[in-house]
Amino acid sequence: MEKTKPNHYIVNTDQELLLHLFHQLEDAGYQTLPELEEKILQLKLYSFSDLFNYISGPACDQEIAVAIEEVADRLRLSEPKRNTVFTSSREVGNYLANKLVGHKQEEFWVLYIDNGNHIVAEKKISQGTLDRSLVHPRDVFRWAVLFNCASIIVAHNHPSGKLMPSQSDLKLTDDLIKIAGLMKINFLDHFILGKGHYLSMKENELF
Repeated sequence: MEKTKPNHYIVNTDQELLLHLFHQLEDAGYQTLPELEEKILQLKLYSFSDLFNYISGPACDQEIAVAIEEVADRLRLSEPKRNTVFTSSREVGNYLANKLVGHKQEEFWVLYIDNGNHIVAEKKISQGTLDRSLVHPRDVFRWAVLFNCASIIVAHNHPSGKLMPSQSDLKLTDDLIKIAGLMKINFLDHFILGKGHYLSMKENELF
């Protein structure tokens, strides 16, 4: 008796879609990621346009093509669930202070904000030692470009609980402000967080 192929119309959840695609690839003989990588290089799929041209052609297995199309459609429809718009630096400060309370190492975070003042992404850019977190401006603004954001808020914690910025904190803030100005991105604030409290460098006129 011929084996019945899975009916893609009954696949509902995001997880089921991904698993269905992986199973189709496995059935086609791609058991490992290196094997799949080799096939991608062999087919010269340098972009998603190349991928969709390939799956719409006769050389691609029909079930794999359908699975890829379904995953792509679900990705197009997906929307990240973010916090509501923050209306004050107090709301932002309290949110970030609660987010990083109890963290034992310094972490540097950036909130990326669109033209409607919605947070489109939150990214931990770096994590350091007990008293030092190294961050490079290019890592901050790389995501700003990818998310096409209008504004950024940066923040880092002091596990000691001391909220006053160091000279290196002030220097980094100055560098980020200059780069943001060149890129036409609004630099809204730099928060320092510690033991459930926060300091807004903007409110304290530290830049």
